[in-house]
Amino acid sequence: MAKKKKKAKTHTQIKLQALQYRKAYYEQLRRLCTYIFDGEPLLDLLPKPAMDAIYDNRIAAFKIRVEPGAKITKRFVKILRTHIDNEIKDKYFDMMLPDKEKTVSLHDYWRYINPLESVIFSCPPYASWREKFSDFCLNMEERSKNNAWEFACIVNNACYAYCDLGKQALYKYTLEYRGKEADNEEYSGGLFYQIITLGLIPLDVRHVEIRGKVRPVVSTGEVKHRYNESSIAPTTFPLSLLGIEGSSGDTEVPVYIQQHAVNRTMQRACCMFPGSVPSLIHDAFIKKRNIIREKDRYLVECCYYDIKIGYFVGMYVDGIFVILTFLLITHAGTPEGRKLAELTGLQRDDISFLAIDDLKTLINSDIGSDERIMRIFLEAGCESILDMNFQVSIGDFYWLYDESKQASEFSKLLAEYIQLGDSDDEYFENEKE
Repeated sequence: MAKKKKKAKTHTQIKLQALQYRKAYYEQLRRLCTYIFDGEPLLDLLPKPAMDAIYDNRIAAFKIRVEPGAKITKRFVKILRTHIDNEIKDKYFDMMLPDKEKTVSLHDYWRYINPLESVIFSCPPYASWREKFSDFCLNMEERSKNNAWEFACIVNNACYAYCDLGKQALYKYTLEYRGKEADNEEYSGGLFYQIITLGLIPLDVRHVEIRGKVRPVVSTGEVKHRYNESSIAPTTFPLSLLGIEGSSGDTEVPVYIQQHAVNRTMQRACCMFPGSVPSLIHDAFIKKRNIIREKDRYLVECCYYDIKIGYFVGMYVDGIFVILTFLLITHAGTPEGRKLAELTGLQRDDISFLAIDDLKTLINSDIGSDERIMRIFLEAGCESILDMNFQVSIGDFYWLYDESKQASEFSKLLAEYIQLGDSDDEYFENEKE
């Protein structure tokens, strides 16, 4: 059934709504000024034309546009807009006032404080009022520049966070500042807007044969944003690191990844955003982490801030390195996972049942409270799990914290499952025989 068209607002309704918006704007501006000026009614000193100028210079919510031809969905634009909007509302900064510690959100600064600065500082008719706002005017230019930079950083981080190799989407952006009725940056009597224009950085897609099947793989790299210019630094590494006989150490091998590996990395490494995947890959190869060769595959160490969490598993095919999957350090397919299975007798199904292959379960558990279990993990080479378990308990790795798993009696369950007695000495002696 077709939706009924909404009735167009009458001229009177539009005018009434505009008055309501203006009233709400002034009320919030007055609240902020009361806070900033410690209750001094400085705003009341400004004449009506000055207040009108402040309202006319207000900065509206930013707008997101898409480059012509870029295949970016409306749904994604909505997600990105919500993310950036929440960030600018949650980001507070120091107003840099002498002898005062006053903070406001980035949203309130651009919406209310910056227009007040512009009128007092830039408009000649109101220059005489600067003396009354002397403290406020001291660091005005620096404050404005700092907050423009903060907004650019938020946009940059948001575009970086949502880069998705699985969808072949690495985002670039440009920022501009313009009036509602202008095609340039000069004020034309309307609202000011911050415009974010989104585009896509092209990636190389190949089809390679892996174990008898032809699969699509996509190039990966680190996205770099500099002054409205976006580029990608391809992830490469010297071929000599693979230990292939007769290979030239100077030959750089590009890194590609298949969709399955993107999904597994997101899931098993508990990535907060899809943009973490190319970042983790780039870190692993650029820092030349340890690479282990097992038959026709290679295990490349993957780390969170130099703490090993697992391995990217890949193959060297047709002159490129293809990442096939990601394995958590405790997974049965890793050297540490096999040692853990050897020490405990656990099989693949047991590991899944006990959630030993789940990062959040391990690092939010009570694994650090049982010395016997700690010894087993240390013996297996999984000390990084114990490190992260401790760091999560003191507030680090905040995105991995899971309150629902904090009460889990993991150590007790594992001890009972592998029939670990009160003393583990005999257990380890039996295993070493």
